[in-house]
Amino acid sequence: MGQAEQRAIAHRVQQELSSELEALYRGVFDRMSREALGEGAMARLTQLILRSRDGALSPLQGASSSTHDPQDQPPRDP
Repeated sequence: MGQAEQRAIAHRVQQELSSELEALYRGVFDRMSREALGEGAMARLTQLILRSRDGALSPLQGASSSTHDPQDQPPRDP
């Protein structure tokens, strides 16, 4: 298996995991909306879940650039 194929597979796996995590977090928020939580508890729980979501998804989204050839990336502004 060549490097290009390995990068494509790694990228696909990352995208699938990212999609699965997004669906999981959507489900959590759907469940929360059905619960009889007070405003304060809902706000605290929402903050915790959003931090968890960011912590789970940020590395995957940032890592997607490492699975591509650097020449495929647009130039960065200084």
